Amino acid sequence: MTPLYKFIIGVISLLLGLGYLYRPDLIERMNAVLRETLLNDAHIALERRKWGAFFLLIAFLFLYMGFTALER
Repeated sequence: MTPLYKFIIGVISLLLGLGYLYRPDLIERMNAVLRETLLNDAHIALERRKWGAFFLLIAFLFLYMGFTALER
């Protein structure tokens, strides 16, 4: 995986994490589109803080891996 891909995944995860924490209405709109395949309304409503923290941790991990690979 190239550093650019790691950085892009980190940014996407950061945006998802912040969205889950600060703008759950946007996440619920995305959920309406993906409801049949991946997501469940009850799960999103009850677990939004856990998912937000998860995506933020993934974002920081990928951002760190991307930045350290770019420095080489």
